[in-house]
Amino acid sequence: MSWLRRRRRSARVVLLDPDGRVLLFRQQSTADLAGSPYWYLPGGGVMPFEALEAAARRELREETGIRDVALGPVIGERADVTFTFRGRRVVQDEWYLAARVPTAHVGTGRHGDGERRAVEAHRWWSLAELAASGETVFPPGLDELVRAAAAWISAGARDE
Repeated sequence: MSWLRRRRRSARVVLLDPDGRVLLFRQQSTADLAGSPYWYLPGGGVMPFEALEAAARRELREETGIRDVALGPVIGERADVTFTFRGRRVVQDEWYLAARVPTAHVGTGRHGDGERRAVEAHRWWSLAELAASGETVFPPGLDELVRAAAAWISAGARDE
């Protein structure tokens, strides 16, 4: 396994459905993706010269097939997030954007960037379900991000 480090920027989407549930993906544990399974937000790497908002929309389209999304402001950020993907140590700075969709339908995305192999499942979670689940969820403080996204929606959510 190569332990080469590479740093990148990442746009993660705190995507809420009409019932206020957040969409998470379950990372499966494989030889290539060491560790225990966990749940995480959609999103991913920002290409050079790509705006965070454009990256968030692209990643949602690639991972979920979702195109009809109201994308909001950055509601949080986290630096120096480290994980292993495809045998490489990745260090990234993450920005979290609020978003909402008119329906909870998730399409047959996950065709790019190895998601099909890495993603075991997707699920819409309420905060109560997450708190009671005992599952490992990233990022830490997800509940605060979900509340911030819900507050943006309550304030009249407009595409930024």
